[in-house]
Amino acid sequence: MGLLLTLAAAPTWAQSQRMAVPSYFGPGSLWTKMATAAPHVGLTIINPNSGPGDTVRADYVDQVKAMQAKGVRVLGYVHTSYGKRPIAEVQTEVDRFNQWYHVDGIFFDECSNDDASLPYYDQCRTVARAGHPKAIVMINPGTPVTEGYMNVADVILTFESDYNAYLKRAPDAAWVAKYPARRFMHLIYGAPDAAAMRKAIQLGKKWHAGWMYVTPDTLPNPWDTLPEGAYWSGELKTLGAAK
Repeated sequence: MGLLLTLAAAPTWAQSQRMAVPSYFGPGSLWTKMATAAPHVGLTIINPNSGPGDTVRADYVDQVKAMQAKGVRVLGYVHTSYGKRPIAEVQTEVDRFNQWYHVDGIFFDECSNDDASLPYYDQCRTVARAGHPKAIVMINPGTPVTEGYMNVADVILTFESDYNAYLKRAPDAAWVAKYPARRFMHLIYGAPDAAAMRKAIQLGKKWHAGWMYVTPDTLPNPWDTLPEGAYWSGELKTLGAAK
């Protein structure tokens, strides 16, 4: 490809399985709920307006500080339109997240998974780290990727779909096992009850996903709330026990 793809200053985490939440809801009680669940909740994503929006929001500034005080890493949401969004637009949004909210990294959404797109995502990684050398870079193809993607992101979201699809998921490529589980994340929605949630987490352990989030919520936006009651407490306990 004529590209030197290397990960500089990639962060490390000591973990078995932990929760990473696509928290597409505003500051308030749900964020407090996540904060009190640290360290089982280790990563969250802020998404004020399909990105940082055009103006800084004081409530998000305060919320990010509160989460970081609990040891939770906060990533800013930036979409890439499957490698078609101009890098200048991506950079603008990354800069806003860094300058306004002092996030711990960037969550790149709507990502491609083919080798032809690797140069684009190498640029995204460079942009994310330009003013923040230790930034966590997460990408979301929502599907398996080629091994080259391990050089452009710290965490790759290789599954994002419903519970029934997760049960039928094909095994990963053999190369996945060469990397720490913390490099992979799975998001499962529509898991109807606590038994389904526990089964999904055990499958995630089998499939080498160090970051997981399972919810009974469904489309059109399964990431706009958090599980409640015994489902939530059970998920935290199950993840914490998944050594």
